[in-house]
Amino acid sequence: MKLMIILTAATVAFAGAAHAAEIKTSPQPAGNTVTVDSVTIEGDGWLVIHAIKNGKPVVPASIGHVAIKSGTTENVVVKLTRATKPGEKLLPMLHVDQGYMGEYEFPGADHPVMKDGKPVVKPLPIK
Repeated sequence: MKLMIILTAATVAFAGAAHAAEIKTSPQPAGNTVTVDSVTIEGDGWLVIHAIKNGKPVVPASIGHVAIKSGTTENVVVKLTRATKPGEKLLPMLHVDQGYMGEYEFPGADHPVMKDGKPVVKPLPIK
């Protein structure tokens, strides 16, 4: 008995999106914005900033988000809904843009980008 696996273009694109997804951060000063060093995503999406409470991201609420284009973008500035405090840690997370394009819909169509079964995140310390 032979096993045949058929990969569609959508399957390959989805797998590539997870493989290419990455966030790079460095410590940030307290304030009303953060700058993420670089973001890599396959397909347009969102960089979402979550506060952390008890070691976990506060979801579904976020304290800021910005649209990002497919590929790698450096120095991504995100305006926050509140000021950060020294010693705080934030959690940038990648989300897809799949519902109404250009409109952040989470919870909803704009779910987190997953890599190895986990959301693509990177801690961001506030100094």
